[in-house]
Amino acid sequence: MYTHYNINIERIFKTGGKTEELSTKEADDHLFIIDPEYSGERIDKFLSNNLKDVSRSRIQRLITEGKVLVNGAQVSKHHRLISGAEINIADLSSKNQSMSINAEEIDLNIVYEDKSLLVISKEAGMLTHPAPGNDTHTLVNALMYHCKNLSKLSGDERAGIVHRLDRDTSGLLVVAKDENVHHRLSAMFADRKIKKTYIALAEGRFKEDRGEIKLPIGRSRIDRKKMSVAIDNGRNAITAFEVEEEFRQTALLNVYPRTGRTHQIRVHLAYIGHPIIADQIYGSKFSSKIAKKIGLKRQFLHAAKLVFTHPVTEKVMEFEDPLPPDLAESLDNLRGGEKM
Repeated sequence: MYTHYNINIERIFKTGGKTEELSTKEADDHLFIIDPEYSGERIDKFLSNNLKDVSRSRIQRLITEGKVLVNGAQVSKHHRLISGAEINIADLSSKNQSMSINAEEIDLNIVYEDKSLLVISKEAGMLTHPAPGNDTHTLVNALMYHCKNLSKLSGDERAGIVHRLDRDTSGLLVVAKDENVHHRLSAMFADRKIKKTYIALAEGRFKEDRGEIKLPIGRSRIDRKKMSVAIDNGRNAITAFEVEEEFRQTALLNVYPRTGRTHQIRVHLAYIGHPIIADQIYGSKFSSKIAKKIGLKRQFLHAAKLVFTHPVTEKVMEFEDPLPPDLAESLDNLRGGEKM
């Protein structure tokens, strides 16, 4: 059986590049949905024509630093737009301040590496890239020590980073070593040609064994550090899932995000009443109790599978990453008689 979670939304965007801001008071993000007349136009030209108060050089710098996303993926300034594409620009109202990022000798779990890219298994507790107040002990710091060359398309702070995982999410990430590969991987993400599978332990039992959540996501207007389902001004987000195993009060899921919004899986599952166990931001008090009983100390979310066509060799690459020991042990505890 199949369940579809969807809200039909009709938003009207005037031609001429009018933006819809995420918040009426404190909006740093701008959203465009591309009308057919702009299909085929370069993204830097489009933004330059429609953001009159922003110079073209700054627009190009924002694109290079990964602050401009098309359908949730980073692109180059040469990217050609298509009708219906969503452009999100972050930090438009703030000045970009570069951090000094240092290479650090940190162990990396390298699943695959060649001249063009790496596939990394990120451990839980590690940030993907530096952020204000957290500029050390990140995956980027480790990558800078390991690799002589990394793509700087997204800036030094996100060297090599094409997509990211939350701090307490473990699993597979692909890293670009040069700008050309970065461009191609970003385009694959934008076109939904990179397939990702996550394993999650969610609260509650599901009425159906599989389903799809199609609900827009945007910044919370109450807490700007959080994301939420945002009917009026959110960005298109789609998450499919299958129930792999059920327990009395929880379910083990295979989750397939079709889009790449921030905190997407966590927000979607929480919204339909099935938050991820031990999620400190979107979880419930009940899920915290379950986590304590099975010895789980972080959110049960793991990027377990990654499938894509190699941007240089055009070979289909498929990688799997088993559950790390902490999640495997918690799952064994659950199966061993906890009946949660």
